[in-house]
Amino acid sequence: MSNLEPLVKIGDWYYQAAYGQLLPAGPDVSAAAPVVLEPRLHSLLNYFLLHPNKIIDKDTLINDVWPPAEGTDAAVMRAVGALRKVLGDNVKSPAYIATIAKKGYQWLCHIEPLTSNQRKPLVSSRTLVATELTENSTASAKGLPWRFISTVCSALLLGGAAIAYMLASITVAPLTQLPDTVKPLSALTGQEFWATMEPGQQFAFYLHRKSEAAPLQLARQDLSSLKVSYSDAIYTAASQPLWLDDTRLLFRALNTEQQCAFYQQQVMPDFQPAEHVMPCQRVLPQGLAILNRQWYWLDYAPDLHRYELWRRTEDGSTLRLMSFPEKWQKVDQLLVVGSALYLVAQQDFYRSRLYRVDLEKKQLQAVANFDNQILTSSSWDQHHALLTLQNSELQLYNLDSLKQLSLGPMTWGLTQPQRYQQRILATQFLDYTTDIVSLTLQDGSLNSEQSWQTSNRNERLFAANGEQLAFVSERVGDNQVWLSRAGESRQLSRLASGQYIQQLFWHQNSLLSVIDNQLYQIALDDGSLLALSNRPVSGRYQSCYQNLYWTEQNSDGWQLMSDLQQPRVLLSGVVNLKCSPDGLVVQFYNNNELALWSAGQPQQVTPLPVNLNWHHISPEQWTSNNQQLLWIDSQQWQLNVYNWLDGEIQRYPWPANALPRELHSDNTGNLFSVQPRHYDTDIVWLQNRN
Repeated sequence: MSNLEPLVKIGDWYYQAAYGQLLPAGPDVSAAAPVVLEPRLHSLLNYFLLHPNKIIDKDTLINDVWPPAEGTDAAVMRAVGALRKVLGDNVKSPAYIATIAKKGYQWLCHIEPLTSNQRKPLVSSRTLVATELTENSTASAKGLPWRFISTVCSALLLGGAAIAYMLASITVAPLTQLPDTVKPLSALTGQEFWATMEPGQQFAFYLHRKSEAAPLQLARQDLSSLKVSYSDAIYTAASQPLWLDDTRLLFRALNTEQQCAFYQQQVMPDFQPAEHVMPCQRVLPQGLAILNRQWYWLDYAPDLHRYELWRRTEDGSTLRLMSFPEKWQKVDQLLVVGSALYLVAQQDFYRSRLYRVDLEKKQLQAVANFDNQILTSSSWDQHHALLTLQNSELQLYNLDSLKQLSLGPMTWGLTQPQRYQQRILATQFLDYTTDIVSLTLQDGSLNSEQSWQTSNRNERLFAANGEQLAFVSERVGDNQVWLSRAGESRQLSRLASGQYIQQLFWHQNSLLSVIDNQLYQIALDDGSLLALSNRPVSGRYQSCYQNLYWTEQNSDGWQLMSDLQQPRVLLSGVVNLKCSPDGLVVQFYNNNELALWSAGQPQQVTPLPVNLNWHHISPEQWTSNNQQLLWIDSQQWQLNVYNWLDGEIQRYPWPANALPRELHSDNTGNLFSVQPRHYDTDIVWLQNRN
């Protein structure tokens, strides 16, 4: 995109030019989260950095930065103002962008390339261990920025004893460097996932989809010629491929008839037809592992409403080893680290737990709790796991010391990582955005209207209170709550980088939100936060008819609760709820059938002719209002609507190429979806330049 260095320092920021990411240049960079610029601001900043100290008039910016017929003087002024706001610049005494009267704009700030001998050391309050992302982790210290030299020296002087103890307990080098380069491996149109390399590391394999509507194919890329070839088989969904030996891959996939099966396929030296091995119930992207030549996999038993762990031995015999509590939402990841098998369980709506599987006793041994979801996991070495956590940088986790280390801001937004010597192979989502879209049900059809809010970043979690409309947007970099009324929107919250909004709703004309597993009220004047409860949130909140209800998981299982001041249990087994005209719609962990419950008749639960499995539909993919109960049917690619008045269910084909992430409604019957735009992914190398 530009001829800039991949990583530069400008004033108080580090800037990754290729991806439009700014990171505060403080002493503890691993504690900060990057600011991701909107595409227009991204292009504008790159243009300024390519023309430092040059006076650039508005017409030049319109011609060189804006698409044809889209640029105006007002658009330039707004974009420059927005960029100044992000950088923290002062228009009266600018440090970054100066306005030259009647001439244009001028970039003032010094641009410092961070070359290979100027890499930043990894400084983290969660210092763990031990990794070498370059072959010589100390040789580059000569060129480190003076702030980092000062920080490291101070740390050594003030904490020498603690550091000495730490170094004595570590078996590999104590410091690592922040990766400073993201280098594409694949450059195909479409989406690539789950990259892996054959043992000789001359070929990379990954799943490729040419468009969002196209099927998946297994692709092989020659790393010397970059030539890509494909297997003939196509799938609608597939799991991470694993190596059975030097020539064959094993994976789980759905064929075009939506049948789940295990496949093994010879891929070296040439593709051979995929061999159907045995059927399965669900495709879990990381629910398969190979240990001591035996297959282990997680699957879902629909008749029992639970996840199970299975084993297949070399002779082809299979055995169910374990089943897991129905009250856990997901048990969907296996990984092998050293000679041990580990399992990732999402035990409620927000948190994950890591377990070690005792294969002899067929028991789980709890290793660690995580306050956010573990999205993907892989082995780093004999003692460490490499984790992708929601809303976080990549993390190294020491399974011996139970300590965690961030791999730095360059890893933000990467997923599905695999380590290969001094580099990490990962998937990067490009230009991924979501829009809040207005929907209409009319004359037996579902119509998707234009975006309710227009921006170049993600919007989600819509909540309506009459004319006051709240939503979450990333248009200023971090996720923040915005408030809209009469078409005018303003940023309400001022959350710190890294804070994550998990739920947003109105209660008695107050705006409430779950942020990092805590319930807050957001002041409508200045966006300040007031903690309403010190109880960690595990379930979902709902305000119905001026009463606040919620679900939570405790030692007695899942419970429906009310009364924040003196919490009391209303009904057991409930994991989620919505409002109905006569009470609550409740969803149980051990029953797919939704039911009606009323505080006036607490002992009576009336089943509804609606089946939703809480393991497989997210809380945001079903909603209700005074007229209807609505939910997304991902198998049939449709919206289902249950009418309270006549008890009939109507079905509407979904009008877009991608199913919505969320579905929201208000009591006036307005319907909104959070719709993903078309996006691409690339397979990339994460590394240090040498």
